[in-house]
Amino acid sequence: MSHVAEAVLDARWLRTGIGRYILTLLHDLKQKVPNVRLTCITMPEHVATVAPFCDRVIPLSCGIYTLTEQLLLPMIRRGASVFCSPHYNIPVFRQGRIVVTVHDMTHLLFPGYRRRISSRIYAEPMLRVACKRASHVVTPSDYTRRMLMERFCVDAENISTVPCAVDDIFRPHDKGKAAAVVQREHGVREPYMLYVGTAAPHKNVVGLLEAYHRLRSRNRDIPALVLVMPDGPRSAHIDEYLRFLMTRSGIHRLTAVSDSSLASLYSAACMTILPSFEEGFGLPVLESMACGTPVVCSNTGSLPEIAGKAAMYFSPQSTEDISSTIESLLGSTAAQQDLAAAGLERAATYSASRAAAGYAAVLASVIAQQA
Repeated sequence: MSHVAEAVLDARWLRTGIGRYILTLLHDLKQKVPNVRLTCITMPEHVATVAPFCDRVIPLSCGIYTLTEQLLLPMIRRGASVFCSPHYNIPVFRQGRIVVTVHDMTHLLFPGYRRRISSRIYAEPMLRVACKRASHVVTPSDYTRRMLMERFCVDAENISTVPCAVDDIFRPHDKGKAAAVVQREHGVREPYMLYVGTAAPHKNVVGLLEAYHRLRSRNRDIPALVLVMPDGPRSAHIDEYLRFLMTRSGIHRLTAVSDSSLASLYSAACMTILPSFEEGFGLPVLESMACGTPVVCSNTGSLPEIAGKAAMYFSPQSTEDISSTIESLLGSTAAQQDLAAAGLERAATYSASRAAAGYAAVLASVIAQQA
C-alpha cells in the first residue's frame, strides 16, 4: 500500500489578519490537494469552524508566541510530509519539512518597532530561524519577498509569492440597503469615509485623524470618518493621543464588527482610507474594492503593488497630502466611479481559488522533494 502524503496546518490563530488568511486559504485548499491528507491543528472552540475544510482536526489549547507551542507542536503528527505554519512562529524543534508564511516584516522595517525588546529578542531571531529552517517560504506580496531576500538572504528558489484572497462575503451591495444596515447596526448615517485596521503605530491612525481634522477645519460638510478598529494593546502615549483625537466631532469608532456587517460598511462608504507607513499586503484595500468602494492609500510598502492603478495615493508622512488626496476624491464623482470600476476588476483577480492553487503548488513541490 502506497504512503499517503500528509500536510499539517497550524490553524490555531483565527483572529485578526492571520486568521482571515487561514480561513480563506482553507476554503479551497483541500480541493487543490486531493491526494494529500490535510490535518489542521486548532483551538477546541474552533474545531467546528475548521472541520469542513480538512480531513482531520486536532484540538490544541495553546497560545501563539509561547514556550508551550514550541514543546507541543513538534510532537503532533511527527511523521507528516510537511508542517505548514501560517506565521513565522514555527515549531523550531520539529523534524521534517516546514512551509512558513511570512506576512510582513513590519517589526523590523518600521522605525518605531526596530528598537523594541520584542523585536530584538523574538521577532528578528524567529524570522531568521524560520527562513533558515523552512523548506519553502511563502509571502503575500513581492514587496515582502524582496525584503526577506535582502534581510535574510533567502534563496529566490525557496520563496514564493502567493497573494492573499478576498473572501466571497465582500461583494457589491446595494448602497441604500447597505446604508440602512449600517444605520441600524451601528447608528452611523451616511455619508462617511472608512478606516479598517488596528491602532498599531505603523497603521498611522494618528496621521489619518490629524488629516481628517485638518479637512473639517476647512469644510464642516466633510463626511464623517468611521474607524473599524478593534481593541488591542497600544502604547500608552499613543493611546492617550488617539483617545483625544477620537473624541472630536465627526469620528465614530466601532470595535465588534462581523464580516457581513463589515461588507455593508464598505459598501455604504464613500471611500476607504489606508494610511499605513508599512504594510506586507493590505487586505482592507482589496475588500473595499470588492465591494465597489474607491480607495485612497499610502504610496509605501506593498500597497502600490496590491492596489495598482485602482487607487489614489498619498505620502503617509504628510497630513496635508493625506487630506488633499481625500479632498480631491471627494470632489470628483468621475474619479470615484473610475476607481470603483477599476477596483472591482482588480479585486476579482485575488480569489480564494487562486490563493489555494498557489499554496497547493508550493506543497506539491515540497512533498515531491521527499520522493
